[in-house]
Amino acid sequence: MKQKRAHAPASSKTLSPDEFLKQKLEGDVLLSTGRQTLSLTNLHKVYWPQEGITKGQLLQYYYRVSPYILPYLKDRPLILKRYPDGIEKPAFHHHSLKAPPRFVRTFQRQLETGSPVIHPVRNDVATLLYLVNLGTISQHPWASRITSPEKPDWIIFDLDPGETKFSDVCTAALLLKDILESGGLECYAKTSGSAGRHLYLPVKPQYLYQQVVEFASLVADRAAADLPLILTTERSLKLRDGRIYLDYMQNGFGKSVAAAYSVRARPGAPVSTPLTWKEVQARALGPRDFTILNLFRRIERKGDLFLGTLVKRQSLGRANARLFAKHV
Repeated sequence: MKQKRAHAPASSKTLSPDEFLKQKLEGDVLLSTGRQTLSLTNLHKVYWPQEGITKGQLLQYYYRVSPYILPYLKDRPLILKRYPDGIEKPAFHHHSLKAPPRFVRTFQRQLETGSPVIHPVRNDVATLLYLVNLGTISQHPWASRITSPEKPDWIIFDLDPGETKFSDVCTAALLLKDILESGGLECYAKTSGSAGRHLYLPVKPQYLYQQVVEFASLVADRAAADLPLILTTERSLKLRDGRIYLDYMQNGFGKSVAAAYSVRARPGAPVSTPLTWKEVQARALGPRDFTILNLFRRIERKGDLFLGTLVKRQSLGRANARLFAKHV
């Protein structure tokens, strides 16, 4: 295991983007990003002790991947979970962003208690890096946008493998794809950044969260009925019996999963990576195949496989009738 390096001296030098990406980052730096100059701190701090990957490398990754990840964060409130001392140290949820810099766009909502919650909205690279500098390793956007916060434009199925074989997770993902296709719906797959899979079903932003949850629950129940030995919608760990947990409750208001191209706070610094359905079918790609150290080679070869989730908007009306007419 690599040891943490000693605290490096702070630097007041302002780096250009090219300098920022090429240097081995130490201490504190200033980064010029268009109209903003960001103060980035403690860049020598090791976030992944086993691999020796630092906070500086994480920030460099997010700067490089920003053209790909920002479209999946744009106009969406974000949930912050901060790891200020890396993945092996305590983390905490930052529920409301107080007094952010003026360039950080925010979205405010009221809790039932009347207390305000201020969510950041990552629409540009400066905001992305500012929040990553706070220790937010993973980027967790809502499924809805600030223009229609009550109406999501994604339905997400989260496959949590439990104690099952990785190949079973792929089998479950392919079953969900077939069920949705039988209703005339197209979905997209990505790694969770761990051993699971996320399936995204893009929809028109005309359904309330509760309607989306009801639809997702019907799909999930049908899938669990088709694969009862390996798949369950049971939320209780004790009642899952080691089966894959098909979590559709992540479609509730204010819930989130890691965005495409988001780094995960897991050993190896894995990245939640879009997949082709042939790759899912091959059952060959595990959580360590895509990390912040190798992802760009894949992007250069395949481009952005998740674009359909941004441009395809599907209606659930006919799908409801076709999918569930024989199952009610």
